[in-house]
Amino acid sequence: MTERASTVMGTNTASVPDIRRLPGEDDFSDEVKEVLALLRSEQPVQAEDDPNGWFHQIRDHLMCTPADRMERWAGFVDRSLRYKNQLEGRPHVKVDPVRVFRTLTDAGVVFAVVGMVAGYLQGAPYPTSNIDLAPRLDPRNTARLEVALATLDAEPLEWDGWEPVYGGLPGFHQLLTSAGMVNVVDEPWGVGGYDDVMADAGMLEVAVGLTVAVASLESVILSKKAMVGMPGRSRRRREADGLHVLMGEETLALAKKYGAKWNLSTPS
Repeated sequence: MTERASTVMGTNTASVPDIRRLPGEDDFSDEVKEVLALLRSEQPVQAEDDPNGWFHQIRDHLMCTPADRMERWAGFVDRSLRYKNQLEGRPHVKVDPVRVFRTLTDAGVVFAVVGMVAGYLQGAPYPTSNIDLAPRLDPRNTARLEVALATLDAEPLEWDGWEPVYGGLPGFHQLLTSAGMVNVVDEPWGVGGYDDVMADAGMLEVAVGLTVAVASLESVILSKKAMVGMPGRSRRRREADGLHVLMGEETLALAKKYGAKWNLSTPS
């Protein structure tokens, strides 16, 4: 939750929040400036139209670049897990998703970012604690993936920072690396394999000089809906899945209301 947001989980305030100026804004085209003016002049929505109070949180998040979102997510989840691990007396590993993506990219691994990290990068401001990846499943690529994961000191995860890991699901590998928790998912539930994910994925620059394939928000929502009823899923995880779906759907609804220009930094 940001202090700039004028809504906090179900509570609408009476004024529009101050929106920070974007880098290079003076050089934007007149068309883009008009879109920004529209967004910034939008009056607070009525409670019945925004029952969760998420309107301005989503708007603020969508106006960030994917790289800004990545930095925000990494900082948030690292602080959250550091606090949790301290309480539980477990060692903490700094969360560094950019390092994970650079390591895989430098090794020539073909993959797509999936799960709620993809949702977060695509504009839904609801974080998760894992980095989810769907690799292309040909022998050469999986061999490169194994080498890259070894470089990151990957080993099977026993505790994900919130609860013990549930094992035994085929095609789902939960790992602890020197840059955080990584899930390798052969076929994201409800979506399919790498080729299915890539059918509507976007190529996003998540850090300087680093562009990766990121599953669409629609794909993330489909997968999260399928995960709600997955065997062995804890109540906490099912509740989180439901919130991910709700936040994703509200983000899509707002993007549809304003058109593709709403999300100025992410390809439609």
